[in-house]
Amino acid sequence: MESRQALGEQVQTLSQKLNELQTLLQLIIKYVALLAATKLETQANAKEIGRLQQLIEPALRTAKQRNEEIRTKVQGTSLSNSGNGATSLDEVFQNVPVMGDDYFYRYQTAVAGISALFAAFQDVVGSVQLYTAENTSKANLANDAYWSESNSFYGKQSTLEKLRIEKNGSITTNKNQQRNKIQAILDQAKQSIGGCGVVNGKISDDLLYDRLQGSGAHSASSKGYYQKYREANAQETTIGSEIAYDLEKSEPVSLKAMDMLEVFNNAAESMRNELYVNEFALTKFNFRTLGFEKDQAGNPKSSNERIDPSTHALANQEVEYLLYGFSSCAANISSAYAEMFAFRMAIRTLEALLDTKKELLNIGSPLLVFLAAAAEGAHLAFQDMTKLVKGEAVELSEKITISALSLTYKDYLRIFLLMHSNNTKLMARMQALIELETGKDLMQAATYIQGNAYSDVKLWFIPQMMKLLDGSGLLGCKVTGNRCQFTRSAAVAY
Repeated sequence: MESRQALGEQVQTLSQKLNELQTLLQLIIKYVALLAATKLETQANAKEIGRLQQLIEPALRTAKQRNEEIRTKVQGTSLSNSGNGATSLDEVFQNVPVMGDDYFYRYQTAVAGISALFAAFQDVVGSVQLYTAENTSKANLANDAYWSESNSFYGKQSTLEKLRIEKNGSITTNKNQQRNKIQAILDQAKQSIGGCGVVNGKISDDLLYDRLQGSGAHSASSKGYYQKYREANAQETTIGSEIAYDLEKSEPVSLKAMDMLEVFNNAAESMRNELYVNEFALTKFNFRTLGFEKDQAGNPKSSNERIDPSTHALANQEVEYLLYGFSSCAANISSAYAEMFAFRMAIRTLEALLDTKKELLNIGSPLLVFLAAAAEGAHLAFQDMTKLVKGEAVELSEKITISALSLTYKDYLRIFLLMHSNNTKLMARMQALIELETGKDLMQAATYIQGNAYSDVKLWFIPQMMKLLDGSGLLGCKVTGNRCQFTRSAAVAY
C-alpha cells in the first residue's frame, strides 16, 4: 500500500510536469511563430521603406529643380527692374516663397538616416534566435533609434509643412473665389450677347446663310456662294475662320485675353496692305451697331454709301460674318462679342495689375494677383460691352494711354479685321454677300485693271557706249542723255 501510494504520488507529479512541458512546448511553438513573423514583418517594412524612399527621392529632386527655376525667375525679375525702380506689381514676385537649399538637404538626410537606422534594426532582428535579456535590449535600442529619429524629424518638419499647406490652402481658396467672380461675369455676359433680331416679314437669316454658306449637304447644288468663289480660285472651302473665342472657363478666358494684346501689337506693327480691304468691308457692309452710333452733335451717324448697308437683307451682322465666317447669326455675333469682351478684359486686367492691392502682393502668388486683377477686369469689361453694343464709345484705357482714345464697336471690328487678316477668305465672303444682295453672279462679271510703271537710272558705265547699243534691244531701256529710261506695263483680268 505504501508502495502504491508512493507510485501514485509520482504519477501525479509526472502528470503535472507533463502538463507544464506541454504548456512550455506550446509557448515555444508560439515563440518560434512570433519570431518568424517578426522577421517577415521587418522585411516587409524594409521593402515598404525602400519603396517610399524611391518615391521621395525623385520627388525631392523635381521639387528642388522647380524651386531653383522659381528662384532664377524671381531674381531675373528683380534685376530687370533694378534700373527703373520696382513697381508695386514687382512686389508680388519678391514675396514668392522660395525654399532654401537646407530645406531639401534636411529631407534628404532625414530620409537616408531613417532608412539606415531601420536597416540596422532589421539586421538585429534577423540575427536573434533567442531573445535573452541582452538580445532584447539590443533590439529595443535599435528600434528606439529609428523610431526616435522618425518622430524627431516629423515633429520639426510637420510644423513647417502645416504652415506651408495652410498658406497654400488659403491662396487656393482665394484663387477659387476670384475664379468664381470671373465665371459669374462670364455667365452674365453670355446671357447678354443678343444681337440677332426676330425676322419681321423678311427672309429668315437661316435661309440667307444657306445661300451664303450652303446647306451642308454634299451635292453640288447645295454649295453656297462662298464655296463657289473659293473654288473659283482653287482654294479650300472650309466654313469658319478658325477664330474661336468663348466665355466658358474663367482661367483660360483670362489668360487668352492677355494674349490678344500681343497679337494686336504684332498686327499694328505690320499694317499690311489689307487696310483698304478692311475699310471697304466696314463701309459697304452693315454690322451690329450700324445706326446706333452718334456723331459729335449727338445725332445718329448716316451712311454716305450709294446703297445704305442698313437696307441689306442680312441685317446688322455682315461684317461679323466676314470676320468669323460661321453659318448663323448667333455664331458670328457671339464670336464678335466674346472676342471684344476678351480684348476689353485684357485692357482692364492690365489696368488692375498696375494698381494691385497691397495685401495681395504680400501673399506671394502671381497667379492669385492675376486672377484678382482679371476678376476686376471682367467686371469692368462687362460694363464696357454694355456701352459698346449700344453704339457708345469707350475709352481705350484710363491708365495705359497718354491721351484719351475712345473706340466704338465698329472700331473694334476694324482692329479684329487687322488682327485676323485672311484676305482670300474675306474676299470670298465679300463676293458671296455682294451676290446675295444684288443677285448678280460675279463669275459672269468681267473686271480688268492695267498698270504702267516708269523709271530711269543713271548710266555709270561708258554712257557713249550705251547710246550705241540703244535701239538694239539689248539694253531693255531708252537712252536719254546720260540716263536709261524703263517702261513696264502689267494687266490682270477675271
